[in-house]
Amino acid sequence: MFPSTQIHTLDCHCIKCHNSHQKSSYAAKRTKTRRNKRARVEAAMRNMDVDTEVIPTSRSDSVKAMDGQANSPFLDAASMFDNDRDDNDFDANVEDEVNEIEIEDFNSEDPFAAPDMPENEVHQFIAIFTVLFASRHVVDKGAAVLIEFINNLLRIYDQDFQLPTSLAGLQKMTGFSAITKGIKKFVVCQDCHTVYQDIVSAPPRCVSSKLGARSACNCNLTKSISSGALVAKREYVYQSIKNTLSVFFRRPSFEAKILRGTIIDPMHNLFLGTSKRLMDRWIDEKTIGPEEFASMEKIAETMVLPRDYTTLTTKIGKGFSYMKADEWKSWVLVYSPVLLHGILPPLQFKNWMYFVDACRYYVKPSITFDEITTSHSLLEKFCNACNVDYTATILTCNMQLHLHLHECIRDFGPVYGYWLFGFERYNGILKNFKTNGKDGFEATYMKNFVQNAYKGDYVNAVLKSSSQIPFIHTLSKLVTTSIPAATVTTLSSRPFRLQAFVQGYTDPYNPPKGNEPLPPSTFPLKYKKPSVMDDSDYLHLLEYYQVAYNLPDLASYQDTSYNRPALDNQIIKLKSIDILGQHYQGTNNSTISRGSLVQAKFVGSNGNIILGFAGQIQYLFTHSFQLPPTHNLHLTRMVHDHQHVFAFIKWFRTSSDRSREDDSVEFCLPTFSPDSYHSIIPVHRILLEVATATIATSRNVSKMLVIPLPKKLYA
Repeated sequence: MFPSTQIHTLDCHCIKCHNSHQKSSYAAKRTKTRRNKRARVEAAMRNMDVDTEVIPTSRSDSVKAMDGQANSPFLDAASMFDNDRDDNDFDANVEDEVNEIEIEDFNSEDPFAAPDMPENEVHQFIAIFTVLFASRHVVDKGAAVLIEFINNLLRIYDQDFQLPTSLAGLQKMTGFSAITKGIKKFVVCQDCHTVYQDIVSAPPRCVSSKLGARSACNCNLTKSISSGALVAKREYVYQSIKNTLSVFFRRPSFEAKILRGTIIDPMHNLFLGTSKRLMDRWIDEKTIGPEEFASMEKIAETMVLPRDYTTLTTKIGKGFSYMKADEWKSWVLVYSPVLLHGILPPLQFKNWMYFVDACRYYVKPSITFDEITTSHSLLEKFCNACNVDYTATILTCNMQLHLHLHECIRDFGPVYGYWLFGFERYNGILKNFKTNGKDGFEATYMKNFVQNAYKGDYVNAVLKSSSQIPFIHTLSKLVTTSIPAATVTTLSSRPFRLQAFVQGYTDPYNPPKGNEPLPPSTFPLKYKKPSVMDDSDYLHLLEYYQVAYNLPDLASYQDTSYNRPALDNQIIKLKSIDILGQHYQGTNNSTISRGSLVQAKFVGSNGNIILGFAGQIQYLFTHSFQLPPTHNLHLTRMVHDHQHVFAFIKWFRTSSDRSREDDSVEFCLPTFSPDSYHSIIPVHRILLEVATATIATSRNVSKMLVIPLPKKLYA
C-alpha cells in the first residue's frame, strides 16, 4: 500500500529503539546507519584501555561542550572511526549518513531582522548610514561623538527620533550586529589541540589525554594579562556555517552557483607556473637581456589597458622581478603578444602564441564546449613544441596538468569559479585590517571580514521601499561589496534576457536601438547633471534616430517651420557604466583613458563581411525619445521604452597592414575617422574591451596595435 515506505525504511534494533515498549521501530535507512555507527563508537570507547578517572572528566568538559554547540565546526565522534569500519557491516545500497539541513532551515529566520528600526524611511536611512559610516571610517570612541552630533541635528530640526547613544545600541537597533552573531570563540589546548567551549567553562588546565596516554595533558589553557584577567592562551575563532548559508541562500540564484570538487588551479598552473618558468628560461639562455628589456619597457609605457588589468612598466625593465599572479596574467594576455614579437625567434614566438591563445579562451567567464576543445588543442601544440624547442627539463608536472584543464572546465565550469585570484585578493584585504597589536586579533579579523562581506546584503534587506532607492548610491560608498540589484528599478519595462543581449553585440545585421533592457547589475546608473548636447554631436544623434527607426522626416529641435516631430537635444551624461563585468567610461578630457577603449562589429560596405572596429568612448549618455503616434510600433501596439543609453565613440582609422592577424593583434592608425552617425552607438553593441600600444615602424611611421581581450559575462 505504501511501497516507498517499505523501500526506504528498515526495522531498527539500536539501544534507543530496543528500550522502547516495542523493542524496535521503523526508521529511515540513513537513520539506522547513523545509530549503528554511534553504537559501535560507544562500544569502542568503553573498551579502550585508558585511565577511567581521566576520560569522564575530559569528556564532560571538552567533548560534551562541543556536542552541545549546534554551530560547532566539529564532526560527530563517529566520523573518527569511518575509515576503520568493516564494509560488510553495511548494506551496499545504503548511503553513508549525511547530516542534511533543508534549505527551508536557512530561510526560517531573517539574518538581518531589525524589529527596533524606526518606521520613518528617512530615519531608517540616517540610522543605516551612521552604522555603515562608523564601521568603515570611525573608531569606537569617535562613533559616540558622531551619534551625538547627529542626534543634535535631529533635535534642531524638531525630529521625534534619536539614535541610541552607543555604537553597540545603534548596531542592535538597526540589526547590523546580527551580521557577526554567528562568530564563536573556542579555547584550544596548545599541546593536544583539545577544543573547549569558551573561557568561562574551560578548566584552568587541559583534562584531555592524548591517544594511548594514561594521564591528562595538564597543559595550561589560560594566562594572566596586565589587568589581572585570565585570557585563553590560544583561541579558535569560527564563523557559523549555518549563519553564513542563511545569508547566501537569500541571494538570487545562489543554489545554481554552488561549485564543488577539488580541481587544478589555473592561476598557479598557467600564470605563476608556465609563464614564469619560460621567462626564466629565456633570461638564462640570453634570449632576452638588458637591451631587450629596455626596448620592451619603452613600448609598454605607451600601452593603455582596461581597468581590470594590472599595468606593467618598471617591472619589465627590471627583468620581471617579484611579479604577482595578476601581473603575470596581464603579461600573458596583453603585453607579451606585442613585446615578444621580434624578440623571440619566430618558431618560439609562434609556440608562445599557442599558449597565449589557449589562455585567452580559458580565462573567459563564459566558454563554449567548442572553445574548450580548441584551447586543449592549442595547449597540446604548445607542449609538443616545447619538447622540440627546449631541453627536456622544461617539461614539468605543471605542464602535464595543462592537458587536464579541459576536463576540469567541462566538469566544473569556467575558471572564475575556482581559481585562487579571489583567495589572494582576500589575503590582501585581511592584511589591511587594522588591529591594536594585542591579543584577540583573530576575532578582529573575523569580525571585520564578515561585516564587509555582508554589508551589501544588509542594506538590501533593510531598504525595502522603492522610495528609498535614491539612498542606495550614497550607501554604496560605504559598502565594499556591490549592493544586490533586486531593489533597483531599470529603464526598461521589458525583462532582461541574456541571450538576446549577447545577440545584440554579436549580430550587426540586427543591431539594438539602445532602449533594450540592460543587465540588472548595471543599475543604478551613475548620472551627471542634465546638459545640452553639442550641436555637431546632436546632428549625428538625429541621423542615428532617422536611420534606426526609419524616420526620415524626424526634424531637429531647431526646425520649427514644419509640423512634424522634433528630436530633443537634452541628454544626461554618465560617469561610467558597468555591463556584465566590463567597466566603461569616457575620456573626460583625460590623457589616461582606461575603460574607454572598445571594439564593436559593423557590416562591411558590401553587406557580406562583418568587420570589427576599435574606438575610444568620448562620453556615455542617456537620451529620451518618444516615437511619433503614427509609427509602426504604435500601430502594432508593441512596447516602446523611450529611454536610450548611448556611447559617443571616435573610431580609429583602419590600416591595410594585416601582418599580425594570426597573433590576434590588429593594426590601426593612431588618428580618428571623421564623426558620423556611426559614432552614436548603443552600449548594448559594445563587443569587448581592448588594449592598445603605439609603435614606430622601420620607416618611422607611427601605428597602433589593438589587442582584443576576453569578454566577461557576469549576469
